[in-house]
Amino acid sequence: MTSRRVFRFTFGLFAATIAFAILGTLSLYIGPVRDFFLPYYESLVAAPTWTYMALLPVVTLALYWDDLGVRRSLGFLVAASVLGAGSELLGTNFGVPFGEYFYTDRLGAKILGDVPYFIPTSWYALGVLSYDLAGRLGGGTVARALGTALFMIVWDVSLDPAMNQGGGTFVFWEYPGGGPFYGMPWVNWVGWAVTSVAIAFAFEGLGGMTPAPSAFVARWAPIVYAVNVAFPIAICLLYGLPSAGVIGIVALALALGLVRWRAPSPRRPVAVA
Repeated sequence: MTSRRVFRFTFGLFAATIAFAILGTLSLYIGPVRDFFLPYYESLVAAPTWTYMALLPVVTLALYWDDLGVRRSLGFLVAASVLGAGSELLGTNFGVPFGEYFYTDRLGAKILGDVPYFIPTSWYALGVLSYDLAGRLGGGTVARALGTALFMIVWDVSLDPAMNQGGGTFVFWEYPGGGPFYGMPWVNWVGWAVTSVAIAFAFEGLGGMTPAPSAFVARWAPIVYAVNVAFPIAICLLYGLPSAGVIGIVALALALGLVRWRAPSPRRPVAVA
C-alpha cells in the first residue's frame, strides 16, 4: 500500500472519528437518546478522543512521506516529538514556557507522570502542517518559523477553551491560576510560539521543506489542518462556549485565506523523454 493510500485510509478514519464525536454530542440533545447513552457517556467520549490522538501523527506522516522521504519524515517526527515533550515537561514541572498547568487523566498514561504520551506526537503533526503552510507565505527561515508559530496558535485559539473548560465535564488540562482567555493565561501562547519556533528551526536543520509542495500535499495539507482546527471549534460550540468557537472560526478563515492568497503553484512531476 502506497503512502498516499495510507493517508486516504487513515484520514477517512480520522474524519469519521471526529464526525462520530460531534454527532454523538448532538444526539445528547435528544432526550430519549441521552437517557439511553448517559451510562456509557465517559466511554463514548474517551474512545473517539484517544482514536483521534492516535491517528493524528499517522495521517500527517503519511501525507508528507513521499515529499520528504524516509530520512526527513522520521527526523521531523522524532525532532518535533522530543521538543514538544521537553517543552511540556518543563511546563508541567516549572511553569515555563506555558505558565502553570497540569494534565488530568483524560488522555491516559503520562510521561514521568506529567505529560500524556499522545501530546508530543501532536506537536509533530500540527507542527509540520503549520511549517508547510507558513512556508507557502514566502520569506526566509525566520519568517517561516514565526509563521509556524502563528498557525499553531490559530489551532489553540479554540483548542484551549475546549480542552480546559470542556463544558465543565471533560477537562483535559487545567490552569490552577486561571487566566483571562477562557481560563488560560496569555503567557501560554508565548510558550506555544517558543516551542513552535524551535520545532520549525529543527525542521530547517533536518533539510527543511520546499515552499511549493507536490500537488497532492498542496491540496490536502490545508484540509487536514482545517479539520484539526474545526474539531475544537465544534466542541466549543456544542459545550456552551460559542464566543470561543466564533473566534476560532474567524482565526481559521484568516489563516487559510492568507495561504490561498500567498501560496505558490504546486510542483508537478517532470515528464521524462
